[in-house]
Amino acid sequence: MFEKVCIILLVNLCFYLKCLGFKYVSDDIPSANRKETHPKWKYWLLVLEGHLKSNPVIDHAITIVLHSLVCAFIYIGFGANDVSFLAALLFSFNPINNQGSVWISGRGYVLSTLGMVGAMSMPLLAPAWILLACYSNAGFLAPLVFLGSDYSWFLLFMPLIWGFYWKRFKNNVQNKISQEMYTEDRKIHISKLILFIKTASFYFIHSIIPIKTTFYHSYMQSMAGAGKEKAYSLRDRFFWLGLVIFGWMIWYWTTQPWTMASFGLLWWLITLAPFCNLFRLQQEIAERYCYLPNAGLMVALASFLLASPIWSAVFITMYATKMWFWMDAFQDDYYTVEASCIASPNSWFVWHVRAMKRWGNQSYQEALIMWTMARLISPKEFKILFNIASALKLGKHDKEAEQFIKQAEENIPAGQEKQANELIEGWKKGNIVVLL
Repeated sequence: MFEKVCIILLVNLCFYLKCLGFKYVSDDIPSANRKETHPKWKYWLLVLEGHLKSNPVIDHAITIVLHSLVCAFIYIGFGANDVSFLAALLFSFNPINNQGSVWISGRGYVLSTLGMVGAMSMPLLAPAWILLACYSNAGFLAPLVFLGSDYSWFLLFMPLIWGFYWKRFKNNVQNKISQEMYTEDRKIHISKLILFIKTASFYFIHSIIPIKTTFYHSYMQSMAGAGKEKAYSLRDRFFWLGLVIFGWMIWYWTTQPWTMASFGLLWWLITLAPFCNLFRLQQEIAERYCYLPNAGLMVALASFLLASPIWSAVFITMYATKMWFWMDAFQDDYYTVEASCIASPNSWFVWHVRAMKRWGNQSYQEALIMWTMARLISPKEFKILFNIASALKLGKHDKEAEQFIKQAEENIPAGQEKQANELIEGWKKGNIVVLL
């Protein structure tokens, strides 16, 4: 066992070593600019959590070490056998894990996973590990997966742990509901199962076969707003593939002996369910939501691949090759956005982010071009129409600006009327702003 743990750690440390030369990207940047004074012990805890940043080299080193530990604990926690060893290697390189294994701000998802597999690896310290797992919202409900394992007794600790975090978790959810959710996001109805099946299917397929890796996905974009009709449409391959996937999983659970593969699939479903858009509190699609579920899915995949060394090698090579080249997208913020636009050019949001970068550098004409590209993809996005109006007004094209602010007013997302109307009123009074 010791030799295989060393192999897993060494392989990860060597593979991700080049990340030490990367800079901060996306959400790393505002947290790196926070100026907070804390005692040294608390400062380093906040750096570990990701709330604060130390410097790019140290922060990337922490990410590499944490991801390596997760992989080692997958091997130990899932039985320290050939299946769990293969699962650890598959998880190490899986490209869909990139927002946990490379991106510093994905730290919360990594810590939740570390807590879960750490509890299985060190059962006597399970309460401490599960306390870590539940710290992030991503892992709050994750311990429910232990019902399908030999560690169901871990749940005896959960009333205390959930009680300890309940106020914090509740406040986080309420803030999301009040500030970010559209009316459609708050609704609960049977049609939401379509969104659940599509989202879960998309994640399942992209976790097994990395068809598309990008920071900003186009699939399910604006599902509660301008893209609502498309989101609920049944003319979508991921819906029908999802029915096949769920049908197969139900068949496997009910007709086959309960094995490590069965547990891995249950782990995947329970930990992914909060991010499948039944009650959306997060970005519609983001690869970081797969980090914790993917630990279970890779165990299931390894169970099926183990009998074939050739197929095991094929999957490890496929994952490592894709991840090796995609890692470079995180070398700095410019490359993250540009690489995402190349990978997913039909995502209106990535064009919008490109525009915001240009606007921040006072390249207003370029920003207008980028927002125009975003509008071609999704013509009824409120923030795109609003930003085009602001860019035109700044360029003294008042007549065209008025036309776009009128379109923006006609396309205010349900549930965001108060904030949107305040912005429009301010715009009409000469307060030119743009919306991220």
